[in-house]
Amino acid sequence: MNQHGWASLVLLLLSTGFSRAAETSPPVVDVGSRKQLFVDETLIESSQGVRLTMNPPHVDPTCLVKADLPWESAPNAGICFYSSVIKDGDRIRLWYDVYSSEPKSRRVAYAESKDGIHFTKPVLGLHEVDGSKENNVVLPGEIGGCAVWIDPKAPASQRYKTQAKTYPSGKMQMHASPDGLTWTLIAEPDIGHKDTQTIVLWDETISRYVMYTRRWFRNKESQNASYRTVRRLESDDLKTWTGESIVMKADDADLATHKTPTGQPPVDYYGATVFKYPDGGGVYVMLAQAFWHWMPRDPLPRLGPNAFDVRLAVSRDGKAFKRLGGRAPFLRLGPAGSFYSRMIWALPDPIRMGDELWIYFAGSNIDHADVRDPAASGRLSGIGRAVMRLDGFVSTDAGYEGGQLVTPPLRFAGKRLELNVDTSAGGCVKVELLDASGKPIEGFREADCVPVCGNSVRMPVTWRGGGDVDKLAGKTIQLRLVMKDCKLYAFQFAE
Repeated sequence: MNQHGWASLVLLLLSTGFSRAAETSPPVVDVGSRKQLFVDETLIESSQGVRLTMNPPHVDPTCLVKADLPWESAPNAGICFYSSVIKDGDRIRLWYDVYSSEPKSRRVAYAESKDGIHFTKPVLGLHEVDGSKENNVVLPGEIGGCAVWIDPKAPASQRYKTQAKTYPSGKMQMHASPDGLTWTLIAEPDIGHKDTQTIVLWDETISRYVMYTRRWFRNKESQNASYRTVRRLESDDLKTWTGESIVMKADDADLATHKTPTGQPPVDYYGATVFKYPDGGGVYVMLAQAFWHWMPRDPLPRLGPNAFDVRLAVSRDGKAFKRLGGRAPFLRLGPAGSFYSRMIWALPDPIRMGDELWIYFAGSNIDHADVRDPAASGRLSGIGRAVMRLDGFVSTDAGYEGGQLVTPPLRFAGKRLELNVDTSAGGCVKVELLDASGKPIEGFREADCVPVCGNSVRMPVTWRGGGDVDKLAGKTIQLRLVMKDCKLYAFQFAE
């Protein structure tokens, strides 16, 4: 090869090497001043001695709302799963699903609370039940529950929305309301199978409405081999829904848990509560309602335990969800004899109360095959709550021996760094800021950092020179977090 050829080869190799380096350089994550949750590996470029840990909430065993009004007290009446709750100003507003089998009826009623614990059921006089309007029913006719949400794109007259299957038509109906009490039918979208609690939200990331609902996969050869999944759809007008994709179903690991005598999958997904975490850096949270049926029970084909619990999954795009916690329950069944000992169903959406999140749930001591918990003397059902730390779904944990993690390159806006952290008395977190080349920034080295020790959802980070980081705003940096005996839930560059 002549001199010209060698020169051309060298230039080509240099050019190729430069291109590959550019292609493999980690992208800069623009976190702005938004809270960043450690729910997955997105915020971890490298780590040592730390692990992601799911943190189930504490369940208050108190039944907060029961079917106890005269019109709710028919034989075998109770509160069903497809209920929903919203914090609206200083009120916690609850729309609950009431069912009776004798006579058969299903309606949506209303209750509210100032403290989220003690609920009242106002007499609204809107709809007649058993010849009287002395009740708190808010949606007309026979309707299969609700999933009330606030539409930020709607006029004031349609601020509240909800959607559910109705009877006897079997149609999906969407209602709108200015106040959450008086509702008007606005659409009957044709979405196929609809027999679950259907979740709808406005997703500002894609500027479209998103729906999460059920899809049945029917096995033509064996009905027992059919199974339920959770699907996702999109719409511009709440009437036409397209772009179907499956976002949660029993996978190989689920199917391997048990071999059933009927060939039925041991678990499928009856529905899911999905919400976008407020100011959470684009995190979508799914509380999936897992329906377990694997244990032989006479007479076949009925299987036990025929019970529900709730599993946690997260996503960064609302489409691809990752199961967390090693598939352990996020909300577990209650003790034998309790009102949620056979089925528990997470309501949309968690309510922020101070520095806590309250997850309301519907529970029952009757399983899906209408078999009662033998430890209970009668039928029990109602609404309860589970309490967790703000941002506390998952934490990055370091043990007694310590550990560290480095974030990917970030660009932020704000004046100081705050951590949502819980350390032991002997534990701490130290934060070192790195520049674009990965070198410690003068004044923000590990040795300069005042150890963060304590338990707070907004613990400020300071260095010897103070806590102001505004001179680094807009620049590319990385966080190196040196941790010992602590749980780290989130960080935020606060204004």
